[in-house]
Amino acid sequence: MDLNDFLAKENGPSWLPSSVTEARKLIYIGQLLALVFSLISVFVGIISILTGNIYYGIVSLAMAGVGMIVLYMLNDNVFDHLDQGRFKQASDSLLIWSIVGIFIWLIPGIILLLGYLKLQAIFQPQYQQYQAQEYQVAQGTQAVQQPQQPAPQQPAPPAEHAPEEKKVEMTKCRKCGVNYPSFMHSCPSCNEPRH
Repeated sequence: MDLNDFLAKENGPSWLPSSVTEARKLIYIGQLLALVFSLISVFVGIISILTGNIYYGIVSLAMAGVGMIVLYMLNDNVFDHLDQGRFKQASDSLLIWSIVGIFIWLIPGIILLLGYLKLQAIFQPQYQQYQAQEYQVAQGTQAVQQPQQPAPQQPAPPAEHAPEEKKVEMTKCRKCGVNYPSFMHSCPSCNEPRH
């Protein structure tokens, strides 16, 4: 077994959005800490068994084994999805493995959870900055309003090619008398089925 089976590459593809790149770095740090904690747990488990504390040694070795499974699953289920642009699948898997990680190793699990929270920024709608048409420039103590530039207008289409307005067939409800489009299956006012 190679260490690359358990650890992802430190940097992902260059085309990743900035929020995903930051989340990936946090997840990578959490993965490194989980590896260190797992190796320490293996060492403590072996020492405990050799000194006669078999129960603590078995628990420590079991935690190290589960930690190694989490490391391996992070590589397959999170990093591979992130590097291929499947952010939703990576987010879902990361939530599961960060919760499991909290129960095994608290600090790496919390860092994985922070990576999950950082990854959620990719799912937020992106808004463009509104550009104001008018602005004021202060000159001395008096503000002067700059004239507004007229917006470029597109020529109107010729009258012969004007789009035809589509007429929607309406139906009158037998129960309440409201007119509604015929393509609807029931009245939007009283929910009476169309006959």
